[in-house]
Amino acid sequence: MRGNGVGEDGVTRKGHEQERRRVARLETFAALLVLLAAGGAAAQTTAELASGSNDMIGQVAPAWQQRGWVNSEPIEPGQLLGKVILLRFFTDQPAGAKAVRDLYRAYQQQGLSAVGIYVPTPMPATTEAEAVRRLAVAMGFDFPVAVDSGWETATRYWLDRADAEPGAATFLIDRRGIIRYTQPDGRYEKDSRDRVARRAYENLEKQIQLLLQEEPPQ
Repeated sequence: MRGNGVGEDGVTRKGHEQERRRVARLETFAALLVLLAAGGAAAQTTAELASGSNDMIGQVAPAWQQRGWVNSEPIEPGQLLGKVILLRFFTDQPAGAKAVRDLYRAYQQQGLSAVGIYVPTPMPATTEAEAVRRLAVAMGFDFPVAVDSGWETATRYWLDRADAEPGAATFLIDRRGIIRYTQPDGRYEKDSRDRVARRAYENLEKQIQLLLQEEPPQ
């Protein structure tokens, strides 16, 4: 009887293990179906879009709550539907400014829009639009630039994370107003001696090219 009991326990344990593996396979298959369904919503040409910070990817771009604009009347992402938007948050540091300017000028005729959002550090109570205008001129930003003196928009996009720090960040928004790519810092430059910065520029440019291949919404 004791021998039979051990055998029965062994059979029971084996059955439980088989059931556990079956459930795991079903869960994996279900997760795969979810990924395939999500992928079907995007064009196949942008299947390679990815970044190191994916929190916002696949979400509708939040509204821009600004306290002033330079080079433009107040605008919202919805007003630029049909365009690919290169959204660049920036501070007083010019890192990456030339890359943003060059990418905008290179692809503007193909449907790329650029929007800059100035995030002062440390956060002041107010920031004069004229000071941001002078900074935009110095950086060569002749596209719309917003003043995010209270960090409202920066918080909507990435500053709500515990590990986030104010500074440069780049987002690509597709023709339908969906965030498709993020670059957490401004370290990208076409001809940089820094391999990381050079590759980051190449990757950002590639993502822009892929998004521009997508058809505008009807």
